[in-house]
Amino acid sequence: MAKTARQILNALSRSTSVHIHSTTELAAHVDSAAAAIDKRRRQKGQEAARRKPELRPVALAEHGRSIDLTPWQVLHAVARGYVLAGQGMGRGLAEHWLSLKFCEALESNRAGAMDLTDKGRSSESWYKGMQARELAVGFGLAVAEHLVQQRYPDHIVSVVDTNTVLRAGWPLSVSQRNKGSRPRPDYIIEAWKPGEPPKVTFVACRGNHQKPSKRTGRTRSTTIQQLVKGAELTEGMQIGPWNTTPCLMLSTELMGQGGIVVNVLQSPGEALLPVRIPDAPGNADEEIKDRSGIPYPNAIRIPARDGRRARTVEGFQVGEDDLAWFSQLLARTAVASLTAFSGGGKHAVRYLTDRQGREHYNVPAFAATSSIDDADIEVGDTKFVGTDNVFRMGAARIEAFSGMESGLYGLIKDGCVEEYRQAAYELRSKRRDPLEAVKWNDPISFQGDGTAMALSILPIRKRRTL
Repeated sequence: MAKTARQILNALSRSTSVHIHSTTELAAHVDSAAAAIDKRRRQKGQEAARRKPELRPVALAEHGRSIDLTPWQVLHAVARGYVLAGQGMGRGLAEHWLSLKFCEALESNRAGAMDLTDKGRSSESWYKGMQARELAVGFGLAVAEHLVQQRYPDHIVSVVDTNTVLRAGWPLSVSQRNKGSRPRPDYIIEAWKPGEPPKVTFVACRGNHQKPSKRTGRTRSTTIQQLVKGAELTEGMQIGPWNTTPCLMLSTELMGQGGIVVNVLQSPGEALLPVRIPDAPGNADEEIKDRSGIPYPNAIRIPARDGRRARTVEGFQVGEDDLAWFSQLLARTAVASLTAFSGGGKHAVRYLTDRQGREHYNVPAFAATSSIDDADIEVGDTKFVGTDNVFRMGAARIEAFSGMESGLYGLIKDGCVEEYRQAAYELRSKRRDPLEAVKWNDPISFQGDGTAMALSILPIRKRRTL
């Protein structure tokens, strides 16, 4: 029997466990698979691929064996991850509401673990490929944010799309290339606290649908190949000295044993950006320009190791001279993402450089793809402003809202990035309190950066007669 809209929304609001798999055995399998790939490459006369060295499991003390998430929190992560990733005039629904097509794809199974619904197990290969890519972003980012938050518990976590960041630097022919030709992580997570150096973590997310099999081990093989690829992508970008930026490589098994499983390995380290001082030169309120002169060939210096001499290789290297600019760039790109998420594309313009896509917000949008920040909701005594979209779920009309706490959004509209961060940090504990949403009675998700995403069923429309 098909579920009603109310049953679907209730399932989206229900907290379920997502298993995290991170072991020394997993790391060993990835190392072995990488060695086999390199052997085949050498047999063909090709160089071995560069990857993050010394992949390790994430400490159990940091994540436990599972974390609790609602399906709606995962879809919130999908929406935030893609909000600045695309270019062109068809932004609104394509980017802000990308996650809505998965409203009926996730549920809690009998064991209380998150799993795919029957609809989520659709047999169409084109749908499965899209689902694996996009839900991998949702689960990967949700778990990665959780791990970074555990490491820096008194910080706020922001996520930015790496491609959008890189467009502001490096030669245009290099920074606009796809991941296959120019390896780079999928996302950059910034953990920040006013008055302290921002901490950066690189993230690579992949996912697959193959079912576990004791005889063939196909799912594990696919997962391991995806983690090997993640180690290659994250190696392609460095901040400061080589191999000091922490990285998370994640592969989500959407049809894992017992439910959805997120496999994760890490390359440890710590990358700190310069402290910015409000009202002083170099703060994030200042407009910055594109830097097309950052070198790509021979930009990364790898010191002597494993019997090999020191050498230079190509890659996206943020050197000492560019750290302050990169700190401003991350903060401003993150704020542009929040503004676009809330429907304020016209306000995002001020935070993007020309090459990051500023011109795409200065052209008219096609009908049904535009967003505007003229919607609001109240949760407890907190008002959120943003944008909305109405879609059908059977006979029910559902309103989806994405936005920010009104005071924080007002600061961003006024160009006050540093003041926004101070205010967001002071309000973080209040927004993280799930009791605020008790009276909402529909799916809603809050993030420490001030964003909220919510669903609600609209009243039945009366028939109109002409």
